Amino acid sequence: METEAPREPHDDGARIRTTTWFVLGIAAMAVLGLFSVRCELGPNVAREYPSRTLPPEPQPVLMSAPPPDEDYYPCSDCHELEDRNPQPRELEDEHDDLELAHGDLWCLSCHDLADSDSLKLSDETLVGFDESWRLCTQCHGNKLAEWRAGVHGKRTGYWWGPKEYRTCIVCHNPHSPAWKPIEPLPPPRPPQQIAGRVRAEPSEVRHEEP
Repeated sequence: METEAPREPHDDGARIRTTTWFVLGIAAMAVLGLFSVRCELGPNVAREYPSRTLPPEPQPVLMSAPPPDEDYYPCSDCHELEDRNPQPRELEDEHDDLELAHGDLWCLSCHDLADSDSLKLSDETLVGFDESWRLCTQCHGNKLAEWRAGVHGKRTGYWWGPKEYRTCIVCHNPHSPAWKPIEPLPPPRPPQQIAGRVRAEPSEVRHEEP
C-alpha cells in the first residue's frame, strides 16, 4: 500500500505569496485604468446634473397701516382752509403735546395745505395716510431697499412663500421717528430664585443620620 508523501512546509507559504501578488496586481491594474479614464466633456467642463425648479416666490404683502387717531383725524374737522397758517411756529392749542423732531421738516413738508386729510409727496402728488411709506421713502431711500428685502423693519412669513411686511409708522412715530434710548432691564434670575421653583444649593442640603 502506497503512502502519500508529506508536504513540504514551504509549499503553503509560496502558494499564499503567489495569490497575494496576483490580487495586488489586479488591483493595481484597476487603479491605473481608473486614472486613464477621461471625461467626455473635457477636463475643464463640469458635468450638468438635473436640478429642481422652485416655483416663483409670491410677492410680499404690505399690511394695512394703523388707523389714524380719531381725536385728530380727519384733520379737516378742525383745520378750515381760510384759517390755516403756513408759517413755521411753535405748535399750540390741540398740538401742544406733539413733539416735532424730524430734521428741518415742518408740518406742510408732509401735509397738504389745501387738503389737510392727505399727505403730499415732493412732486405735489397727494397720497392717503394709508400710503405714508411712499412719503417716508422719498428721503430714506437707503432704508427703502433694506425694507423691501426684509432687512429693515419687521417682515414675517415663510422662507420661500407668502410674506407680510409692515409700513414705516408701525414702528416709527412720523413726527419724531428716532428711536428713544431704551432703559436696560435687570438680568434674568437663576432657576433657584424663580417663584415656585426654589431649590436649595447642594451645600445647603442636610443629610440626616439614619
